[in-house]
Amino acid sequence: MHRLLVFLKYPTAGRVKTRLAESIGPERAADLYRQWIGIVLGKIQAARSGARLVACYDGAPREAFAPWHGLVDEWWPQPAGGLGDRLDAAFKHWQVEENPTIAIGTDCLDIDTALVDAAFATLRNHAAVFGPAADGGYYLVGMARYLPGFFEGIPWSTANTLAAHQAACDRRRWSFGLLPALHDIDTLDDWLDYQQRGNEQA
Repeated sequence: MHRLLVFLKYPTAGRVKTRLAESIGPERAADLYRQWIGIVLGKIQAARSGARLVACYDGAPREAFAPWHGLVDEWWPQPAGGLGDRLDAAFKHWQVEENPTIAIGTDCLDIDTALVDAAFATLRNHAAVFGPAADGGYYLVGMARYLPGFFEGIPWSTANTLAAHQAACDRRRWSFGLLPALHDIDTLDDWLDYQQRGNEQA
């Protein structure tokens, strides 16, 4: 069965959305992020008919995430390490045999089941799939089967993250497909832009 991994942190003030917090304060940023967890999980519920939804959590014990327990199929604690290490560990753990697996975060509120379905469809013909983010990173990444070393040497949280990962795939001759570009929400400008595009705060 397909796997849909959702990476999320517990919404503790001062530990999430720190760039947004610089403008609106840590408490408000944490409150917004708490809402965004529910928004993202809510918009991908229909995907559970064809994929097992796994919440890869960090920042608090599993019990602290009780408000969202009904929205996922399984919970898995993220290990220590950098983002690449944690992504690799999650894919290695959950990508059993040749089951296509994708991972998303909770920073892009435009993700929905249609995009998840498109990502899995892309993996029928490619080794990997990326959902480009406007800041140069990506909001979604997936593999048709587990590829050792896929996340090694990637410069995270830069304007060149996606380009560097695509170049790494080219060097290893791993084909990849791209989804439509979307926006992550990291700063106040990002949040205001999201609202101006016709979205309402939850």
